[in-house]
Amino acid sequence: MTKIYVKLIAMALALTLSVSVVIMSSYAWMVLSKSPAVSGIQVAIGGGNTILIAPNVKTESGYNIPGYFSDKMNFGIQSSYAYLNDLAGLVPVSTANGIDWFISETYADSELMNANISINDENYKDKIKEGHYVYLDFWVVSPSGDYKLRIAAGDEPSVEGTGVNGGSFVIDLMMPEKDAEGNWNLEDAEGSAAASVRIGLLANDTILKDGSMEAYVQSSYNDDRYTALRGMYQEPGRGTPYLSADRFYIYEPNADCHPGNEETEGIYLETMPLAYGDDRNVVKADVSNITAAQLSSRWINDLSTGEAKIGQIFDAFTVAKTKTDATPAQMFADFYGGYLQGQISTYVSKGDFVKYASVLKDEYDLSTLAQIDPITGKTGLSGATEDVYIIELEKNIPQRIRMFIWIEGQDADCKVSSGAGPFAVNIEFAGGNE
Repeated sequence: MTKIYVKLIAMALALTLSVSVVIMSSYAWMVLSKSPAVSGIQVAIGGGNTILIAPNVKTESGYNIPGYFSDKMNFGIQSSYAYLNDLAGLVPVSTANGIDWFISETYADSELMNANISINDENYKDKIKEGHYVYLDFWVVSPSGDYKLRIAAGDEPSVEGTGVNGGSFVIDLMMPEKDAEGNWNLEDAEGSAAASVRIGLLANDTILKDGSMEAYVQSSYNDDRYTALRGMYQEPGRGTPYLSADRFYIYEPNADCHPGNEETEGIYLETMPLAYGDDRNVVKADVSNITAAQLSSRWINDLSTGEAKIGQIFDAFTVAKTKTDATPAQMFADFYGGYLQGQISTYVSKGDFVKYASVLKDEYDLSTLAQIDPITGKTGLSGATEDVYIIELEKNIPQRIRMFIWIEGQDADCKVSSGAGPFAVNIEFAGGNE
C-alpha cells in the first residue's frame, strides 16, 4: 500500500547541564552520569499549516481542556508546565506502557529494585520532581484531514543554511574545550546518552463526556470549530484505572548504536522493559510491536575536510565572539543556545526508521535492512515505521496526548551511561493518510 506522509509537527526539546543555567526560553540540555541531574527542562513544539497545538489547561473544576491553539508553542512559559523547570535529577527507569514505572534491575541497588513509581502513587508529583522521567500533556488538532500520527525522519538530505529544522533524532552533543594555547574547539562526544533515551507517547481517543467539553465551551479558549474532545488518562494520585483503549508508542532512536561494544555495533538489541504480569509480579515485557526504531543519526561532515560542519560553525562563533575567560559550560550555553538558537537540525543527518516493527526480535542485524530486496526492489527502511502509529487524528477534533522522556534502564547501553554527555532531541511527527 502506498503511504503518503505530510509534516504535522516539528518538536525540538533539550535538557541542561546541571552546572549551567537554562540557556534560552525554548531550549535546555541534559547530562547523564551515575547520578544524572538536570536543572530544568523546557519544551518547544512547532507545527506548519497542517496542525495546531495547544497546552493542556487544568480548570478550577478539575477538567483538562486545550488552551489556545497555534502553530507553535513554548511550554516553558506555560504555568501548567512549571514543574519542568524544577527537576532535580533523572534516574534510569523502565516502563512498557507509560502507566507503571520501575527502577531498572540493571541499574538500581537492592533497595530500589523493582520500586514502582506508577502515576497512581499519591507521591507521584514528588517523584516527578526527583526526575525519574519527564511527563507532560498537550493537545493537537488537524484542521486538514484524518491522519494516523507517527514520528518520522523528515525530509533528507539536511542542507546547511536552508533554515530547515525538521526531522527526528537524538544525538550526543559535542562539548567546547580549550587547548593549551587558549583556543576553543568542539570535542567529539564520548558518552552514550543517545543510545538509551526513549520518548513515549500515550494516546487515548476516548470522547470526553465528563463535562470537559462544557468547560471548554465556557472558557476563554473556546473555538466553535471544535465540538468534541478526545483523550482520557490517569490522573496523578487518583487511582484512575488503565483504559483498554490506551495506546503506548515508544520511539527508540539510534537503535543500531552501542557505544563501547564494537561487536554489537549495527545490531538491534531488543529491550525488554519491566511491567506487571498477570499475577502482579514484575516481569520483562515484549514491546517490539509498539516500538518505532530508528537507525543512528550523525553529524554531517564537510566532504572536503572530513570535519563536522557543526565544528566549522563553532569556529566561526569563536572568531565572532571571543570569550577568553569563559568556562566550557558558558561556551556550551552561548553556542548552542545563543548563537545557534537551538537550531542544529540542519547539521544532522537523520537515520531512517525500520519500516516494520515486527522484525524487531532478539538480536537483529539492522544493516541488512538497507539492502535492496531483489523481489520488491525496496529496502526495509522508511521515513517512518508503518505498522506502528501513535493515534488516529480526526479532523477538527482536539486530541490530548501524554508524552514521556526517560532513560530506559533495561537498555543494554544504560550500563555504560556513566560516561554520557549532553544530548539533543528533535522530534517531527507525520501523518499517514492510508
